[in-house]
Amino acid sequence: MFHILLSVYCLSVWILLTCVTTAQATSLIMGSISNEPAVETRLFAPVARYLAKQLASQEITNGDVVVAANIKEMVEYLKNRQVDFYLESPMSSIVINHLAGSKMTLRRWKKGHAEYRSVIFVKQQSPIQNLAQLAGKRIGFKDPYSSSGYILPRIAMKQAGLQLMQLPDARAKVPEDKTGYVFNNDDENTIVWVLHGRIDAGAMGSTMLDDYAKGDLNKLRIIHETFSIPRHVVNLRKDFPDHLEQPLLKAFLEMDQNPEGKAILEAFEKTKRFDHLPNETHEQLQQITPTVLEIMDVKP
Repeated sequence: MFHILLSVYCLSVWILLTCVTTAQATSLIMGSISNEPAVETRLFAPVARYLAKQLASQEITNGDVVVAANIKEMVEYLKNRQVDFYLESPMSSIVINHLAGSKMTLRRWKKGHAEYRSVIFVKQQSPIQNLAQLAGKRIGFKDPYSSSGYILPRIAMKQAGLQLMQLPDARAKVPEDKTGYVFNNDDENTIVWVLHGRIDAGAMGSTMLDDYAKGDLNKLRIIHETFSIPRHVVNLRKDFPDHLEQPLLKAFLEMDQNPEGKAILEAFEKTKRFDHLPNETHEQLQQITPTVLEIMDVKP
């Protein structure tokens, strides 16, 4: 009787493992990071389903979305094969890929733009003319994970030789040889704080400044523009199946040439298309990787 029960148990375990393996093999899991998982899932799901349909000849039958709450969670999803590929900003992708072994592949033309840059700005009447003159001053950033509102401008400031220190609040005293910074969690707050003299300078994406400053744009003056980086990149997990990689990338690259795919792209935050990351962009991102890891406090 014991042998019969053991055989039944082993058979049940085998069936369960087979089902799990089959589900993993036939599903394409797209990942993203957001603190609004329901909204993010609705946005990404049509793209995941479309890509899965394009890979039907590879026995892919389903496209799903998994939303991570933060970088750490995305790293775990990738390591545990709960996410096959994800879309993120290149700065966050550098950190995730360093920790999970995943890799950048394609560039997303989000909102019709392949790249963007950050700007550092002051009030129009400010005596500050360049980055060097930010020593002893205060600058406002969006949040510690913002590519355009923190990481990219901070790279520029580091390259200019500035030594940054985080302040407990915008009123704290700043040593003459340091540049103090505060996070305000919103690009619009950065503009308001600069205009009202709470901080000496602010940083954000160039398009964000145009969008949020509006009628106050002539009251501000840009003192520095950073180099450009891709808006969004597609990243594949470390052990993504070799036989699926090229079909998946092909589906992305040809999406804008398919009527159904083009309509889905338009609804996907007005994405124009996906294309290959230029070689010079790859090289540039590799060059800044050590600095990004340092800024994000990640061990190289």
